[in-house]
Amino acid sequence: MPIQTYETLFMLDSTRFAADADAIKGQLHATLERYGSEILVSRMWDDRKLFYPIRKQKKATFHIVYYKCESTKQRDIERDFAINENVLRLMTSHIDYRWLETMMDLAQNDTTPGFALRGLQDDTAGDNVTPNFGGEAEGEAFTAAGAGRRRPERAAEKPE
Repeated sequence: MPIQTYETLFMLDSTRFAADADAIKGQLHATLERYGSEILVSRMWDDRKLFYPIRKQKKATFHIVYYKCESTKQRDIERDFAINENVLRLMTSHIDYRWLETMMDLAQNDTTPGFALRGLQDDTAGDNVTPNFGGEAEGEAFTAAGAGRRRPERAAEKPE
């Protein structure tokens, strides 16, 4: 089976994480290792107040883990995380091989919160380009696409 690289962002119960962070990280790592995953990077991402309570928690600790595993085992891994009482929510993303080197560099070297989002924004900032459809001048493609289309006439109201 193909081995893929994944990024999982965990929203953890901040009171339990503050009480015993190493044990909670150990649980996350043990779950991944049980399925033969190779953990590349694991670190705290941020600690934030939530917009709405989740399981009566108003605050959460975000922890991010990058790992490699077989794609067929990913569903089982997420199911095990879903029943973990320390995990409030989680989001898993597959990392494209073209982004892998950049993401690993950011994850290992950038120590500020929100490192992954800022790295992607910096990289795409220069790509602020308006698409040009078929070499036509800007706006002509939309006019040409809408040409020949008319709004249906409203039926005349019948007098009573």
